[in-house]
Amino acid sequence: MVRSFLIFACVFSLFVACRSTPKVDLLVYGGQINSFGLEYLQAECLVIDQGKVIAIGNTDSLRAVYTANKEIDLQGKHLYPAWHDAHAHFAAFGKGLDELDLKGKASWEACIEAIAAYVTEHPDRVWVKGRGWDQNLWGGKYPDRRILDSLYPDKHFYLSRVDGHAALVSGNVLEKLAFTTETKVEGGAMIVDPSNAKRLTGVLIDGAADLAKSEIPEPTFKELREALLAAQEKCIASGIAAITEAGLDLRVIQLIDSMQREGLLHMKFITMLNPGPKEFDYAKQGIYETPKLKVASFKLYADGALGSRGALLKEPYCDHEGNGLAIHNPAYFDSVCQLIYKLGFQANTHCIGDSANRLILETYARYLKGKNDRRWRIEHAQVLDLGDISFFSKYNIVPSVQPTHATSDMFWAEDRLCSERMPGAYAYKSLLSEAGCLPLGTDCPVEDINPMYTLVSAVFRVNASMMPPKGFQNEEALSHFEALKGMTWWPAWAGFKENQFGSLFPGMDADFVIYDEDLQKAGPEKLLKATPISTWIDGIERWKRDS
Repeated sequence: MVRSFLIFACVFSLFVACRSTPKVDLLVYGGQINSFGLEYLQAECLVIDQGKVIAIGNTDSLRAVYTANKEIDLQGKHLYPAWHDAHAHFAAFGKGLDELDLKGKASWEACIEAIAAYVTEHPDRVWVKGRGWDQNLWGGKYPDRRILDSLYPDKHFYLSRVDGHAALVSGNVLEKLAFTTETKVEGGAMIVDPSNAKRLTGVLIDGAADLAKSEIPEPTFKELREALLAAQEKCIASGIAAITEAGLDLRVIQLIDSMQREGLLHMKFITMLNPGPKEFDYAKQGIYETPKLKVASFKLYADGALGSRGALLKEPYCDHEGNGLAIHNPAYFDSVCQLIYKLGFQANTHCIGDSANRLILETYARYLKGKNDRRWRIEHAQVLDLGDISFFSKYNIVPSVQPTHATSDMFWAEDRLCSERMPGAYAYKSLLSEAGCLPLGTDCPVEDINPMYTLVSAVFRVNASMMPPKGFQNEEALSHFEALKGMTWWPAWAGFKENQFGSLFPGMDADFVIYDEDLQKAGPEKLLKATPISTWIDGIERWKRDS
């Protein structure tokens, strides 16, 4: 219900107690101020001091109480809590900005042209790293390393598929790993040349791709710092002030912490640890939290991706042999979840296929034992047996989804799943109805970081090209309000940060974004063109659109 604060000033008690005539840093007025939390709040004035929201309500009433060092007239514009991407790979996004971009290439030949241009531009790079190819854009045939080996015998290639769950590598990388057609990799697969049963094409899936990736030299701290700053610049320009980072090694988390303390990284991070020995030793010291960083969860992987047929399904794929890939066996998840539970951390598990979802939901249930406030998460919850959705409400499990996955996969998803499984696929409205919350993210760099693409995909079920004209499985569309809450408050709540950011109630961090458009009423065409006027973090303007 909308609460219009016409003669209301909600005052942070500390400031009332300490100041007889409170003087504050900033007063924003003259527009529509929106906040999403346990209740929806709409007001016309926002008072900010020392990086916090002090009061929100009616302009005249608040001006009678506060004197501001600076006032901003919104001139009828619309202000929202700054966006929070509930599932993104921020560090990978930053690193990828300096790597080969193959996203959207309509043929393997177009990829080869892009590779040639990149190698010419970066002749000294021994490793050519890139991302974004998608065989579904050119008829479904996987690429082959043959031309890479022929043209660039001295280069080592690691070209990740758009979903990050498969990669094309060059022959010299296969030699480094001693991979042959006889090699078996737990939780992974290798594509064999259909015309030569003894030759690998170079396409590796999940666990096999991970082994190849481990051969790439680690970036230096200087390179990582530059990548993180580049990613931040893109995010803040999009109105994003917070990221739930979906899996990092400890060294990168510690670098983020250091850069925040230096005043270089302004954004807030809820960060999932990768499940390595160093990370578990670190977690034994307890949850780590600063005003800008929280480390209280682990990222696990139950299966691969639907696009590369690594998603683990209960029944075989409709367009290919097999059921997909189990990254680990059930005993692994049982032991790891037991440890995570004892540590008091969150378990956040990547689950795409209905079999993977069922496995992890059952594993969670053994430890959560009914209603709880652990906020364990299923990341993606992409394809579910409708009979399994009740787990989310019964055990207070949080579904964390990425609406643009639906509008990217919609052209071929039914080929993989057949019509019988589609009702449980990308079923965001059903998940929200069952779980009562739905944090929304992008999975960037798998999808574009632009929050407006998330909003349009969630509400109108169309992609950035406005396809399909009538929408995709519209019965699972969210309302504007639900989607905006999923981009602000629910991501904070899902990481136990709802009392610090995600809304604009008094006492919250003053993180907000200003738009020309009313995002709660605009159609898809306007939303796709919408860009922030400015982005504020802790009451400081960190980005402003060129006039």
